[in-house]
Amino acid sequence: MDKEFLEKQTSQKPFNAYPKNIKLTIANRKKDNIKDAYSAEDYVNWGFIHLENKDYDEALECFQKITELEPDNPKAFINLGYVYEKMDMFDSAKKCYEKSLKINGDNIESIIKIGHIFELQIDYHHAVDQYKKAIAIDPQAIEPHFCLANLYDRHDMYDEAAEEYEKIIKINPKHVKALHSLGRINFQDGDYAKALINFQNVLKVEPENIDAWNDLGSVYEITNNLIQAISTYRKSLRVNPLHEETNFNLANAYFSLFLSNPNIVNIEDIIKRLRFVLSRNPYNEKVRDLLNKIQGSCNPGKS
Repeated sequence: MDKEFLEKQTSQKPFNAYPKNIKLTIANRKKDNIKDAYSAEDYVNWGFIHLENKDYDEALECFQKITELEPDNPKAFINLGYVYEKMDMFDSAKKCYEKSLKINGDNIESIIKIGHIFELQIDYHHAVDQYKKAIAIDPQAIEPHFCLANLYDRHDMYDEAAEEYEKIIKINPKHVKALHSLGRINFQDGDYAKALINFQNVLKVEPENIDAWNDLGSVYEITNNLIQAISTYRKSLRVNPLHEETNFNLANAYFSLFLSNPNIVNIEDIIKRLRFVLSRNPYNEKVRDLLNKIQGSCNPGKS
């Protein structure tokens, strides 16, 4: 009896040895097989979902995996660089963009990205060099022209910026941002005729562009066409009645008209408009100054 029991126990030991470890090993193998089964496209999709949710560590892991799966894909390194960029790891981002360029030396997207990194690092001269390099590779590509124009614009190099905006408009006459930016440079330079045309062209493409309506009104106002300016500001406010700058401009245009034709303008309406803006933003000094000016000059009775 004891011998038979012992034989049964002995025969069962090899089968039951370390059952937990065996199960764990099998589970890990299954997990690895499932992980290896994911495609680069899967990781791309997950990566962008994590980016959208600002889960940058998870996104980084996904895009790093893609570079392992597709080491000759320049886009894989561009995406990885973008994640580093979002994490403010600019040197790591630039290295990724440079790896992309090693795979494809004519990839203007990588060149533009490197230029953007130089901008973030306050190295504007090298940024300009990168954008010009991208333009030399593909003169018809709009993005490097716009990056270069925007860089010039932000650093008060308006002639150079205008030249780049004009090149963009030649490539794409309906490029709204280039048209609008060029119109503002024209306005600043006192070339109101060109500014007028550019703002009107913006509105042909985007009829509800409130900033273009507002800027168009400013052209009419500065050229002493107050009736047209008022009409244009009112069209702007139909798009967004709360637009602060347009409400100020409309009040200012009405006040200018009041000074020359006091019988056709109700000064109280101007005051109400300015008070409305201040009710939403009491720190708008420009509006407050105009209100004080009107009340001081006209003394309507109520302040």
